[in-house]
Amino acid sequence: MHPVLSERRAVVLYLATWVVASYLPASLLAASGGSRFFVALAASVVPTVLLGVGALPLYYVCRALQLRSSTAGLALRVHGVLGLLFGAAWWGLLWVAAALLDGSGPDALRQEVERRWGALLVLGALLYLAAMAFYTVVSSVQQARDSEKRAAAASLRAQEMQLTLLKAQVHPHFLFNSLNAVSALTVQEPRLARELCVLLADFLRGCLATGEQATVSLSEELRLARSYLDIERVRLGDRLTVDIRVSPPAGEVRVPALLLQPLVENAITHGIATCARGGTLAIEARTTPGTLVVTVTNPFDPDAPARHGQRPGGVGLANVSRRIAAAFRGATLTTRRDVDRFTSTLVLPIDPTPLPPEAS
Repeated sequence: MHPVLSERRAVVLYLATWVVASYLPASLLAASGGSRFFVALAASVVPTVLLGVGALPLYYVCRALQLRSSTAGLALRVHGVLGLLFGAAWWGLLWVAAALLDGSGPDALRQEVERRWGALLVLGALLYLAAMAFYTVVSSVQQARDSEKRAAAASLRAQEMQLTLLKAQVHPHFLFNSLNAVSALTVQEPRLARELCVLLADFLRGCLATGEQATVSLSEELRLARSYLDIERVRLGDRLTVDIRVSPPAGEVRVPALLLQPLVENAITHGIATCARGGTLAIEARTTPGTLVVTVTNPFDPDAPARHGQRPGGVGLANVSRRIAAAFRGATLTTRRDVDRFTSTLVLPIDPTPLPPEAS
């Protein structure tokens, strides 16, 4: 939409500017002071305002003819011709207004308009060029904003695709490990293998329900994590104990669906499963002003060989890092590896500021 016509305030300000501009031809047509100046001013207002109204379509001309190196010559020729036409039309309107207001005496204002036709023609062209310069600047600013909006929209679409891809990676990564567990138990413990399959089916059903949502409460996310841990208890038995401590405010915070699953899986796969005696998986969630802090701590055997050449962390933590980087501003995932203990700390804004134009 036209930038001047988009708001009433802009229209009023635009017309007021042309009313003020009418002082220029009035000063040219009359000597300083005296009643004749006010007559000249009255005769100049309407033609000058009409010149401003006639210059409104100039915005579209300036959008079409940018003053670039490739089109500068054409733009200057077009504006030169239009400036002369506008100046001539404005002079004609001034002549009519002067004739109507000042009669036809020897010192009539109409005759002053005729005598100063050259200066008035140049002044009209200059007023046109001023309007052209204004619309050129406005057009350039709007085109820059439009480019920024298009870039932001493209960035948002790319981030949405990235989030969808990263979220989809959770299921294959988990299924790979779970099916390996089922395969190992099939020969040694067929009953446990069947139980594991049932638990796995329940877990995947929960994943389908949760994964359809962009965000879930932390309590819902931990409920799904407990289902996963039930599966791992079948495989690890008494070697796995779980300690989950969540403050009530933290449980209500919305987080991206399936965000904690890789952290919990990493704690089991690269941590407790490597310890002959097992250990305790500790999950703590609390809120600080403006942030949610989730800590996952697990023991690991420092002498155990890395699984498939991976160090503790693997694909899961990299997945979480990329997801929060794409979804939130100010979110972090940090890890600390002590002698025999691994800690992952996730910090999320409670009221996240989306990345432009990003959303979680």
